Amino acid sequence: MRKGIHKNSGFSVMELMITIAVIGLLAAIAIPNMIGWRSGARLQGAVENLRGDLQLAKLKAVQENTFVAVLFSGTEYLIFTDIVDVGTGNDAGEFVGGTPGERLLRRRQLETSVSIDLGSTGFGGNLYARFNNRGLPEDDGAVVIISSGGKPPRTIRLSRLGRIDIQ
Repeated sequence: MRKGIHKNSGFSVMELMITIAVIGLLAAIAIPNMIGWRSGARLQGAVENLRGDLQLAKLKAVQENTFVAVLFSGTEYLIFTDIVDVGTGNDAGEFVGGTPGERLLRRRQLETSVSIDLGSTGFGGNLYARFNNRGLPEDDGAVVIISSGGKPPRTIRLSRLGRIDIQ
């Protein structure tokens, strides 16, 4: 073995500390951006799910030749066949499981950081959208979905002709 040549296998403490500092700096920059992205992705996912479910309600109303309603609450919405039964006092847009002919088609729970703004949501003064047997809504209106992550709210508009637009 020649003199003056040392075999180095590994990192010095200084190299290790610099590497850890660089990784920490990169994480400090990336993590807040990832959290914001995740919040936006949850909001976008909820909007797309609701749009698809409104399309499903229209389709089911035509397929089953009956009224289908989408009833909104703060953290979930229900899609069901809607029968108005004067004898039991069941009103339109109200889901009563025991009413003959009413069937729950879908119940969708929203993500914990996403909710429906009930103050800004409405269809002819109601918190439900109701489609007739031709797939047309009784009233036009909008659903506003908000995120606790600070993202701007998203609005899904339903026209009188059944067109569903995301804004």
